Amino acid sequence: MRQAALCPLPRTLGVVSCQGIQMNIALQKFIDTHKPDLDNIKASQEIIFKYQNHLPIPLLELWKEKGFGLYSDGLIQVINPDEYRDNLWNWLMRDEEDMDRLPIAISAFGNVFYYRKLSDEGDEDISFLDPHTSDSGDLAWSLESFFNDWCCDKNVIEEFLEKNMFDDAIATRGKLKYNEMYYFIPALRLGGTKSGKTVACGNATIHLDFLLQLALNE
Repeated sequence: MRQAALCPLPRTLGVVSCQGIQMNIALQKFIDTHKPDLDNIKASQEIIFKYQNHLPIPLLELWKEKGFGLYSDGLIQVINPDEYRDNLWNWLMRDEEDMDRLPIAISAFGNVFYYRKLSDEGDEDISFLDPHTSDSGDLAWSLESFFNDWCCDKNVIEEFLEKNMFDDAIATRGKLKYNEMYYFIPALRLGGTKSGKTVACGNATIHLDFLLQLALNE
């Protein structure tokens, strides 16, 4: 626990510095496990203000200090909800804005991770949606647990985030840029094969919209 008497916490977001000593942020384990890309885009004050009543402070702190963009070369991306929320709400069949369901990250292959506010008493979880198959489910009972525990688990990295297939995809198509994802050619719903050697890469939101249309037309 930080000692407030020695180094009072600021009311604004950000890494705390006391007498020149750099303090860790709440999601430091995630950062240590998944190195942020140097080209990540730090969130503006406008975006922080927009979501401060809808998303937990540790995530806003991550946006401010390390930015939206690639982590572990794109194995996982921290995203701006503005750019993905309409697509998520369409997957969830929401006819109106639902600020209790907000996308916060995507995997290299387009799995969408989203925050769910479950009650006004602080109940929350992180869920996922696989746009290739429509599989979905809960992953962690808090945002901090999702980033610091689930995302850092070796089995999750190897199996759910599919590190080996990710490495094959990089070898096949090169490194992702922010807001890009790997997708399968042809799409799995059209008989494609799930392999790092059968991928292309492109704009994530456009392809997520395409995969949604495939799902709706099944």
